[in-house]
Amino acid sequence: MSSSPILSIIAAAGSSVGKTFLIGVVGFLATKFPKQAPLIPYENLSSLSRMTFNMLILPLTFTGVAKSVKLAELENLYPIILLSFMNLIISASTTMLIGTALGMRKKKSFIPLCVASTFPNIVVLPLIVFPTLCEYEVVHDLIKEDAIIMDDTDDNVDLFGFCKDQVNAIVFTYFFGFCVVFWSVGYKVLTSLKNRYIEEENFEQSPLGYSMVANYDSSEQLVPSALSRRLNSIKEVLKSIFTAPGFVSLMCGFVISCIPPLQRALFDFGGSVRVVGSALESIASTGSVMATIIVAASLVERKKPTEESAENIEQSNTSIQSKESPNNNISEEESSSQCDAEAEVDEEHQLDNDNASKIEETTNAKVNEGILKTDKNCSCFSEIDKDTWKTIIWQLLARLVVTPSIVFGILLKLDCSGYLDSIPNLSKLVLLVNSAGPGALIVVVILKAQGLADEAAIVSKTYFPSYTLSVISLAMWCILGLTAFHPDETMCR
Repeated sequence: MSSSPILSIIAAAGSSVGKTFLIGVVGFLATKFPKQAPLIPYENLSSLSRMTFNMLILPLTFTGVAKSVKLAELENLYPIILLSFMNLIISASTTMLIGTALGMRKKKSFIPLCVASTFPNIVVLPLIVFPTLCEYEVVHDLIKEDAIIMDDTDDNVDLFGFCKDQVNAIVFTYFFGFCVVFWSVGYKVLTSLKNRYIEEENFEQSPLGYSMVANYDSSEQLVPSALSRRLNSIKEVLKSIFTAPGFVSLMCGFVISCIPPLQRALFDFGGSVRVVGSALESIASTGSVMATIIVAASLVERKKPTEESAENIEQSNTSIQSKESPNNNISEEESSSQCDAEAEVDEEHQLDNDNASKIEETTNAKVNEGILKTDKNCSCFSEIDKDTWKTIIWQLLARLVVTPSIVFGILLKLDCSGYLDSIPNLSKLVLLVNSAGPGALIVVVILKAQGLADEAAIVSKTYFPSYTLSVISLAMWCILGLTAFHPDETMCR
């Protein structure tokens, strides 16, 4: 298998991404069935998302770092933080360039879409994909050298367990750099959008030069006010970084990993406080699966209540009209029959008309239902206008194709030059997969919290095709990464 690993690489990549897809299908179906009372109602999604993040993802972040990161490994892991900065810079630059080339720069949603494409889902998806990859020998070949160095022996090395621990250490070290950039730049940009829109509206409505007279009265007053604003801005940025729940749990995990006796007491068998570490591990074990289910459920588009009530009113009106028309015909026939001798014949005619009216009613209902379904399908396609198609194509190209292509080329060049020899071999594959993931849903949550519902809706429309097609793109990049970074590969020669 090691002499010809391509089939094993394809099987490993397909199985890992297929696992993610199947978990997502569970979340999708939970929003649809049972039809009368879905397992995940739409009105409960926000509370479920909040519960998943605070009760599952935060313990997952803490235990992932506290258990997996070793003090001796920190020297080899810190370059991953720098490489995470590189990934995010490439992602932001690529997104802005492609958006500008497609003529999207003047759109009001340009900045939110750029932020959404810059910050991918870099925790949940890798923690779903890589445990399955770790089951395959082709990945064991990739980590065997690091495992031997860490354990100083080739005997009794649990490569599967070592692979999972190394994935956790790499993913959450990468997450450290992600948090710093997101909460210092991305969050600041999103929260300042509303004020920026208000300032633009005031500038358009106000007379020319009014703001200059108001703001530039004295150059002596401008310097301290500008300096104080800058200091306050820096203070707010640092506060947003160090008070973010994800960053706090991450730093707590790093503190535990820097104290080996406490780390062993929490996570080694027979440790003095093993009961606490075991409880945290049990809670965290469901975090990535539950988060994937909630993400898939959040991508399902639902009709607005006004549309549903309008359709119900329309259906009730059509049924009332279909019921009234046969009754009128029956009354006319009854009034026209005056003879007692023809009473029996009239009764027979009345029964026939009743049957005919029922058949006509059911036929009209089916026809109306078919027309409504046709109108719904037509309206769904008509709602996707040219700008929406351009936005979707922009996000797909930037997030799933161009950014990972550039990152793959840079990683391959650095690896061939020997600059990545100090970091674990598996980290190259993790960096590539993180660059190819779809956007993180936290951007939509922040936009909604800021009252920017229109921008949140535009960003949400890009997530469904992005997450759906990422099943194919992630498998492709896993295959390329395992092929390029395999120890027997000759790409650098």
